Amino acid sequence: MATIPAPARRGFEIKPLHIAGVGIILLAIIYGLFGFKDAFRAYTTSVDEAISSSRSIQLAGFLGSKGEMDDTGRFTFMLQDSDKKMVKVISDDPRPANFEQAISIVAIGHYDSAQQAFMADDLLVKCPSKYQELQASASK
Repeated sequence: MATIPAPARRGFEIKPLHIAGVGIILLAIIYGLFGFKDAFRAYTTSVDEAISSSRSIQLAGFLGSKGEMDDTGRFTFMLQDSDKKMVKVISDDPRPANFEQAISIVAIGHYDSAQQAFMADDLLVKCPSKYQELQASASK
């Protein structure tokens, strides 16, 4: 009697290269998720929320003072929210252009309780639009 040879197995064989590839893909996904989480900044118009937040946020408000350079060469000014509450903002960047004409300001950063100030990484200044002037003169 002749023996029949066993058929060759045609399954998926896991090789170390496959494991390494899946590991790299998983690490990239996890790294991307944490990066996206850190890049997302909450937006608030309340000074109280900015003070109580432990992460980086965008704080929108109105100009509460003209702004000045402090002893260490940083630009500082007071930002006022819609409830008339004020917070000191400190920025390492120079004074933004058209700062005095600003309608509103968005400070991006975090509140530092040691300095009792909002430490701004970036400042966005919204200036009056030339179209607002046209609308005001047209309505007269």
